[in-house]
Amino acid sequence: MLTMQYRIVLPTDYPMTIIERRIAERGHLTDGLPGLAFKAYLYAIKGEAGAVSNAYAPFYLWRTAEGMRDFLSGPGFAALSESFGRPVVQSALVWLAKWKDDAAQARHAVIERLPLPAETSLAARRAAEADWGHTQLLDSNTLAAASAFDPSTWLLTRILLLREAPRDLAAACELYRVGRVSMGGD
Repeated sequence: MLTMQYRIVLPTDYPMTIIERRIAERGHLTDGLPGLAFKAYLYAIKGEAGAVSNAYAPFYLWRTAEGMRDFLSGPGFAALSESFGRPVVQSALVWLAKWKDDAAQARHAVIERLPLPAETSLAARRAAEADWGHTQLLDSNTLAAASAFDPSTWLLTRILLLREAPRDLAAACELYRVGRVSMGGD
C-alpha cells in the first residue's frame, strides 16, 4: 500500500466555497476507483485551527501502485493540474492502514510528519506505528488511521480521519476539514 498527497496553497482571498463546490460536484468520481482504498478530500481555511493559508490537500491511500499510476496519468489529475498547476506529489510506503466501515463519515483530519533519524530502528518503529494505529482506532472519534514512511526523505507521515475536530492539537500537526471521503474499488 502507498499514501499520496499533494497540497495546493491558495491565495488568502480565494473563496474556499469554490473548493467545497468542486468537492461536492466531482468527489463522487473517485468512488470505486480501482486500486484506491480511500481518498479524503482535505482542505484548510486560513485562520481556522492555526491554518496559515487556504489550501486544498487531498490524501489518498492506494492499495496498488498501478492504481496510483493510472490516476496520476489519467483525466482527473490532468483536470486538477489544468486548474491549479501540476502539484508536487508526496508518496510513502504504508506501515499501517486501518479504517472503520463508516470512515466516509469523517469531517476532520489530522496529519503529523515526523523525522526518522538514522539511528532509528525501522523494525521497532514499524511495530510502534502498528501499536499507535490500533490505539487511535479505540477512540470512537477516530474513523481511520494510517502511518507511512518516505525512504527518500526518511519522513514518517501519520493521518487520522475523525468525526469531530480534536480538542488539543500538537504544534507539529496539521488540521484539515474533510469535504468527502471516497471509498475505492478492488
